Amino acid sequence: MPEISKNKEVGAICPECKIGRLVIKTGRYGNFTACSNFPNCKYIVKEERAKPVDTGEICDSCNVGHMLIRDGKFGKFKACSNYPRCKNTKKITADRKSPA
Repeated sequence: MPEISKNKEVGAICPECKIGRLVIKTGRYGNFTACSNFPNCKYIVKEERAKPVDTGEICDSCNVGHMLIRDGKFGKFKACSNYPRCKNTKKITADRKSPA
């Protein structure tokens, strides 16, 4: 049975060891680019995280912070900008029109 590879090749040669190829791997904290010559070469580049987007809503829990749209493990959600003092979060629900 052939081995299943979850790594996608970037198509570039590793700038550190000049032997391995760069591949996109998935780790516990998200995607990252690494050398295929691991463990001999430990070159990695972490993916940049998306910046939170301010919704303009005032937090209804603390009345100080603004609600930000953040990316989490289970998708997008709203969270107070006053974190860690305020831990208010809300699910983002899709506005669906009922069938007429």
